[in-house]
Amino acid sequence: MTDSENISAGPEEEDGLLFGCMLDGKGGAELLGWTDVEDQKARSGTLWVHLDRNSPRVKTWLREKSGLTETTVEALLAEETRPRVFRGKRGVVAILRGINTNPGAEPNDLIAFRMWSDGSKVITMRHRRLMTPRDILEQLIGQGNGPANASQLYQRLISRLIERMAGTVSSFDDRLDDLEANLGEAQANETRRKLSGLRQDAVILRRYMSPQREALNNLIAEPPVWLEDRDRLNLRETIDRLLRYIEELDAARERAMVIKDDISNQLAESTNKTLYVLSIISAVFLPLGFLTGLLGINIGGMPGVDNPYAFWIACLIMIAIIIGEVMIFRRLKWL
Repeated sequence: MTDSENISAGPEEEDGLLFGCMLDGKGGAELLGWTDVEDQKARSGTLWVHLDRNSPRVKTWLREKSGLTETTVEALLAEETRPRVFRGKRGVVAILRGINTNPGAEPNDLIAFRMWSDGSKVITMRHRRLMTPRDILEQLIGQGNGPANASQLYQRLISRLIERMAGTVSSFDDRLDDLEANLGEAQANETRRKLSGLRQDAVILRRYMSPQREALNNLIAEPPVWLEDRDRLNLRETIDRLLRYIEELDAARERAMVIKDDISNQLAESTNKTLYVLSIISAVFLPLGFLTGLLGINIGGMPGVDNPYAFWIACLIMIAIIIGEVMIFRRLKWL
């Protein structure tokens, strides 16, 4: 199922509530509205609400009815924050970043994704549209093979967030392959511009992916009691995958530098060849220039002034000099 299908298949937003659902413990879930979310005590199971951070109603609900501490609420609503995981008094907050896979998005565009859970309830928030929550919702509502509890939901959200980075990370190698295939002196400036843009995209991605790995390592080092052993192992695999993506980004940056050096070497070699040809030409005509300058002195006593064949004799002498120079250059292996 495509991303657009996932979006269209999902529930409609209700005043900042992107969707809410109650997990049934068997891989399925029941969709909820604001009224059901606010009356969550009347239901049993794991509650998951996905919210729009910009909605005034969401902000009011978080501060007054969610039961979260003020510190946790401020962390979830913060304008800008780096990836991190920390424990609050009533749950664990994970602030991560995911690749923007929306149509027309730039490859280095990352969207903040915020999660909180106390083992019985999961709250997720986004500032812009992110596909990861919709993927998990599709598993719950459309396929019936989604997470059964808060521990599995927390783990699957993180794992899916990292999995979606695969396409963007692998695209760097594809872009480098295209640049290498079309490498030529005529396109050197354009290729170097594209390489600079590629390296900049890789740097931006790595700047957020590296602290994200540290944040997840902290989560595994001191996991909450409600995080099941199997989910801890899956998170370790996710961290290893994230590390592999970081290494691939580093390799792409180094490969871009190598290609850029190759282009510089090609340009330098071309310049050297041109200068070499010009040097040979200059060496050939240097003695001829000396002779013509000497014979052009407008003073008395110049030989051949009265000889009608003097010009042709001078031309023959210069031709002989050129032939002699070419033979000498060949012997010296300059040609």
